[in-house]
Amino acid sequence: MIAKIAIFFAALAAVNAGAILGHGALVNTGVSASSRSQDAFGNYAFGYDIKDGLGATNSRSEVGDAHGNKKGSYTLADIDGRARRVDYVADGHGFRAVVKTNEPGTAASAPAAALVASPYAGPVAPVVNHVAPAAPAVIGHAASYAAPLA
Repeated sequence: MIAKIAIFFAALAAVNAGAILGHGALVNTGVSASSRSQDAFGNYAFGYDIKDGLGATNSRSEVGDAHGNKKGSYTLADIDGRARRVDYVADGHGFRAVVKTNEPGTAASAPAAALVASPYAGPVAPVVNHVAPAAPAVIGHAASYAAPLA
């Protein structure tokens, strides 16, 4: 019985230690806001902003149309100062994104695409090889002119 009482008081002390160490029972979990709209044609827009209790933020916004075209962005900002913003477009020409960040190890040093030494000279005519048909092969047996054996 004494062990149960000791465990109870230990648990009670652990719960109240948060108030002693500056972490009160109520925790500010941050704030958020969101928006959304859509019409009968398939056009839409949405977005949200979130800030947690420690100060980190993230947000996203996007608009789209009935043809499948989309344009948007998202951001992330940590409490240690790292930040990233991505602006993107998705349409008939594909998906394209521009990333802006101060994260370590992401400094641009060289483009990912290979360098092209010669400028674009326009379309090249296709190469067409015409080959004359081969003459049909004549298959026959050589005539035998030997005299008959007697």
